[in-house]
Amino acid sequence: MDMTLLPFILAFVAGFIVKCVDWLDDDRKSRHPAKYALAVIYGILIGYVIGASTFSVLFVAALVAQVFAKKVDTIAHRLGFIATAIAMLAFGFPFMDAVQFGFFLLLAFLDEADYIGRLRPLAEYRPFLPAGALCMLAFGRWDYFAGIALFDIGYRLFPALQKHIK
Repeated sequence: MDMTLLPFILAFVAGFIVKCVDWLDDDRKSRHPAKYALAVIYGILIGYVIGASTFSVLFVAALVAQVFAKKVDTIAHRLGFIATAIAMLAFGFPFMDAVQFGFFLLLAFLDEADYIGRLRPLAEYRPFLPAGALCMLAFGRWDYFAGIALFDIGYRLFPALQKHIK
């Protein structure tokens, strides 16, 4: 396997598992211990993506935004966050451009905001971070958009498949 593809594949898998944990925690209010194991797995995957990808700044910005928006609000997601932090220590924390980080942090925070009324779809679809990553195509950086798009595809694929899970 081409190792340059691995972070993209893992971003997709992490998105799928994050949504699975969301579903177990938020929708099913499950006490099943599998959600904790899954949270640790997605944390390790995201930590690897941060350490090994060229688009790591997106994931770091999204994590920081989730903390400030108080979205890391369950034990399972706290475990996932801690696993990510530990994995980043193991896999490395790359240098990040402060301007890019600030740009993506702002967009990720906008994605985490709770919108009401006609703006409610913004909270559901979280378009800001992918739109910012899409803008990076103008600078020849397709990897930003591919990384977040694959995470989002995995995240959105789970609800489509969970209809078949009892």
